[in-house]
Amino acid sequence: MAKQVTISKWKSKTDKSGQRIMICQNSVPGGKWWKKNLCNEWVIVSEKATAVLCSRCVNQHVEPPVERGSSIKSDRPKGWKFMRLFVATDGTVFHKGVEQTDLKGTLPITVIAPKVEKVKMSLQEKQDAIISLGKEIKHLKSELIVETRKGKRAELARNLTKASRQLNKLM
Repeated sequence: MAKQVTISKWKSKTDKSGQRIMICQNSVPGGKWWKKNLCNEWVIVSEKATAVLCSRCVNQHVEPPVERGSSIKSDRPKGWKFMRLFVATDGTVFHKGVEQTDLKGTLPITVIAPKVEKVKMSLQEKQDAIISLGKEIKHLKSELIVETRKGKRAELARNLTKASRQLNKLM
């Protein structure tokens, strides 16, 4: 079965590998895409293509992409604009990100405590914690069933809920 090739007014041929190639539309002076320089670029196209514009000619007609530079890191901590009151190292006072010029130098500098890193549990420690919480929950449930005093039952229920939440966090 032979391939059906769409007829076009632009020159097309097949290359050595059997692919159809077509000459750029900018190969004819005064055409729609003419930019005062002749282009003799051949481009690989599909069987249905009727015309093609090479990548060089496209770049002449399209503006270059806008490159956005990265923002400059400030000396202020993250979220300083959302703090109710923040005093910079130079004494400038900010109230919810808005500078308060009349208060400059009157308040002490805001000290931000470093974030405490959480210690990650090993797999064995996690499994041991799950087992111990399971035993604790079983013990609390058995005590809750036996207990008749209202205050003691409420305390056991709170402890049971607390243990269940801890177990859910681990899983």
